[in-house]
Amino acid sequence: MKLKKILFTCISSTALLLPICAVPTFAESSFQIHPQQISSSARAEQIEWRYRTYKGKKQRRLWSITYEKWLTDWMPA
Repeated sequence: MKLKKILFTCISSTALLLPICAVPTFAESSFQIHPQQISSSARAEQIEWRYRTYKGKKQRRLWSITYEKWLTDWMPA
């Protein structure tokens, strides 16, 4: 009798849970990646020299436009 209850419980719970777990899913077939759409190109860092006159002497310092930070200290120009 106890075995019948356990077997009945297992079968009924499987029958109830199976439709919930077996939901069909479909991928969108219209999505395609073309090689010309994927492009990666390495870009060089953009830098420029900035100049100033300090105590009557001309100096320069390298500035990174890309990262917006100084790359060198002030040095004689």
